[in-house]
Amino acid sequence: MHSTDNSTQEYDLGAAKHDPPLPNEELVTEAGTQTDYFNFLTGWRFYVVAAVLQLALFLVNFEITIVSTALVSISNDLNDFSKTSWVVTAYLITYTAGLVIVAKLSDIFGRKRTYLLALLIFTAFSGGCGGAQTMVQLIVFRAFQGVGGGGLYAVAFVMLFELVPKNKYPLLLVTSVALAVLGNALGPIFGGLITQRSTWRWVFLLNVPTGAAAILCVLLSVPNDYPYQGLGVEKSKPKPKLSSIDFTGAFLMLLGLALLITGLNEAASTLVWVSGTVLAPIIVSAFAWAAFLICQWWYVHSGSSIQSVFPWRFCQSRLVMGIILNSFFTGTVSISLIILLPIRYQTTLGVGPLEAGVKLLPFVLLTSTGAALTGSIAGLAALPSIAPADTGVYGLQVIIGLGAGFNIGVVTLMTPYVVEHKDLAVATAAGTQFRFLGSAVVVSITTAVGNSLVKAKLTGILTPLQIQEVFRSSASINELSPELEEMVRTDFISSFDVQFRIVLGFAVASIISIVLLWKKKQILVD
Repeated sequence: MHSTDNSTQEYDLGAAKHDPPLPNEELVTEAGTQTDYFNFLTGWRFYVVAAVLQLALFLVNFEITIVSTALVSISNDLNDFSKTSWVVTAYLITYTAGLVIVAKLSDIFGRKRTYLLALLIFTAFSGGCGGAQTMVQLIVFRAFQGVGGGGLYAVAFVMLFELVPKNKYPLLLVTSVALAVLGNALGPIFGGLITQRSTWRWVFLLNVPTGAAAILCVLLSVPNDYPYQGLGVEKSKPKPKLSSIDFTGAFLMLLGLALLITGLNEAASTLVWVSGTVLAPIIVSAFAWAAFLICQWWYVHSGSSIQSVFPWRFCQSRLVMGIILNSFFTGTVSISLIILLPIRYQTTLGVGPLEAGVKLLPFVLLTSTGAALTGSIAGLAALPSIAPADTGVYGLQVIIGLGAGFNIGVVTLMTPYVVEHKDLAVATAAGTQFRFLGSAVVVSITTAVGNSLVKAKLTGILTPLQIQEVFRSSASINELSPELEEMVRTDFISSFDVQFRIVLGFAVASIISIVLLWKKKQILVD
């Protein structure tokens, strides 16, 4: 790197055999891929674009967990406690399913157009969620909101990779990942604050003015041909055709994920495991996932021009599979706890949404810091029953937060160093996709198991009508006699203990991903 004048920087990564780069332009060469030119933004445009992209990462992750402390209030208002997990998983399903496809579509229609469309969808359906009058309406709007959220996350990270040269990745990515993780962590606190001081509807309506301001900033600051602005068509990256996008693979992945979550959530709602409405979706989901893998394999071995939504070469790379598995298991622990702990505090201790969010402060403050994943495993192994004096839980949240933050940051930073540039968008999206896939699966499993256990325990102490009221609105627990209320809350504590043991099992399984990531010659980040 050397200075060319006082206002621009020239970056040359092995460009000796090519035409000299234009000012502030990087020549990126990689084995088996074509040369890409990027004209990096400078001045006010750089700072505005970086701020808008990082704000988007914060918002879409903030929206995943902000509902955790509002779920009890939402279910009480809309009279359907049994379907509360769908408010979270509907968002996660569409969020994860759309990540890779939207990243691919941005190659065809351009980063700016795709980003604006995702931002518009996210903002509009946030307003729809705020105006929902029934639980079904809220779940549907949350699903569409997730489409926009996933698109924002995918395109934002791709644009961040194209905002600076590779040797500047660490600083930009560390701040971006920290903000995304901080969004996950701060969500419960703000959700509790908003719900307790106003109405849960502002949990969603808050995104409308913020999204509108972000749309205006993107329109004014992001060039239409980003990141090739000013370079001419001849140096632009060739755009794939729409027919080359793997819509079949995307559909099969969405189908497999949606049916799996549907079966688990049906068990959580009906409290019956052996039934056609529970087993049929799960069985069909297994066939959908098998068809998805066969489809990805066939694209490679048949010489098809279709660009796989999940390239088969990822399955042949130990490091890439390590990143993906690590992301999956990190999501099963970190995001699941952000969702489950506030519900546990409110149903077992009877605290309000704000206090439940405040009790997550240790997790909030240290998730972005990072430490070893083994810390989170050790923390979960001894998670005690919730009691008024729950200082031990705070300490365990610190350990879990450190582990989760470290893992998310490391695997995100590793991605551009273990894949070729042509796979960067897909690999980045896949890591995120599997992290939220892990959380969606575990939240559904733990909700189904927890609800079934609670129903079994309550059958002997409450009437069928009282049990129905408890699962419709947890506020009905307060209307029971003191003796019954204590027994019901104790039963909820027992069910939550089982839920956290399930999470522990996934945490222990994450050791596999750590082994896959090990290299004798370590990856060094300049």
